[in-house]
Amino acid sequence: MTSSKFSGRAADPEPERAEEREKLIGLGRRSISKSYYPELRSRLDELEHFRALLDRVNDAILVVDADTGIILDVSGSADSLLGCDSDRLRGVRFSDILPLHIGRFANNLFHNNTRMLCLETEFFSPVDPDRPPVPVDLTLSLVSFRDKRQAIIVARDISERKQNERALKRSHDQLENRVRERTRELDRANRAKSEFLSTVSHELRTPLTAVLGFAKITGKKLGNSIFPAIEAFADQDLKNEMAMVRKNLEIIASEGRRLTLLINDVLDLAKMEAQRVEYAMAPIHPEEFINRTVEATSSLFDASGLPLRLDIEPELPMVEGDAGRLMQVMVNLFSNAVKFTSNGSVSCAACAVDGSLRISVADTGVGIHPECFESIFEEFTQAGQCQSDRPAGTGLGLAICKHIVEGHGGRIWVESRVGTGSTFIFTLPVLKKV
Repeated sequence: MTSSKFSGRAADPEPERAEEREKLIGLGRRSISKSYYPELRSRLDELEHFRALLDRVNDAILVVDADTGIILDVSGSADSLLGCDSDRLRGVRFSDILPLHIGRFANNLFHNNTRMLCLETEFFSPVDPDRPPVPVDLTLSLVSFRDKRQAIIVARDISERKQNERALKRSHDQLENRVRERTRELDRANRAKSEFLSTVSHELRTPLTAVLGFAKITGKKLGNSIFPAIEAFADQDLKNEMAMVRKNLEIIASEGRRLTLLINDVLDLAKMEAQRVEYAMAPIHPEEFINRTVEATSSLFDASGLPLRLDIEPELPMVEGDAGRLMQVMVNLFSNAVKFTSNGSVSCAACAVDGSLRISVADTGVGIHPECFESIFEEFTQAGQCQSDRPAGTGLGLAICKHIVEGHGGRIWVESRVGTGSTFIFTLPVLKKV
């Protein structure tokens, strides 16, 4: 009896107290079925829905244990990106789907100082070694979850972008090849043109020299012997014919000299383009070739009636150059200034600016349109070509000037306004003092 009482006391109170505790904290059978279960079901449905959404994104999402490098979970397009289902990917080492040269350092990706890492790489299928690798843009973020370090990796397939880049590179390479071939063709054509001009110029020189020589001899014979002998009994018509002959001979000599200058310019230009010109470089004072040019062109200014104004800075630094070639530049600029200036003046200035010698020749002539600033330094283009009424010329002078100045390490350009005149400027590097 005693034992039955003891056993009854031992069996009954514990369930009662457990039930009381469950009621006290709100976890009775009724409360679970009526309250917590629907909420848990709702949360689970939301998680399932969120997981379904993740599985539909275009990016592959991988959760990796940052300490072991093992893939814990995958979602998104990981299965299609790697050519196997999600179950096969779980438990695979992340380094196994990377290229060998990156995979061997995969552990470093999970132990870097930055919280987020971006990388362009490739993914390899862990189950199909023959499957081509897929190029991806990879973003790796390190997080902590329940005291464990995990890496969230988001990878985007960039195969289409890579194909476009390869297609663009092929097009670029093809274009470069065409440009190189076209450049070679232009170089060959330019060399052929220079050789042709040089050959023709040499061939023209000999007969032109004979024409000028015989024209000079004929003019001298007629003036000294023949015309005086017949002038005493010549009528007016004959005198007119004699005057016409004299004029024609002067025209032959004048045009012959102009043609000689053109041939010399063509030969000069052909040599410069072929880089066969040798400059007699030597240290010179700028005042020397400027003053020699002024003396050489004095008759030109006297004939035109235009004054030449000089503004030469004292004690200009020395330059290294070919005095004869630099005079050729100055003569050409002076001649152009006179040619395109009917009234006013021509001025020449020289000064030192920022380690260079700066020389300018300015006029008060017709001026040049801005669209012609570059083209006037090309072959067979005149400074006045943009004007309707322009003097005749070869159109080679400024091209030769450009070659000479650049051959001395300088540059040349023009500043002008139509109707107010032009200023041609060139610079030369000065000699550094030792």
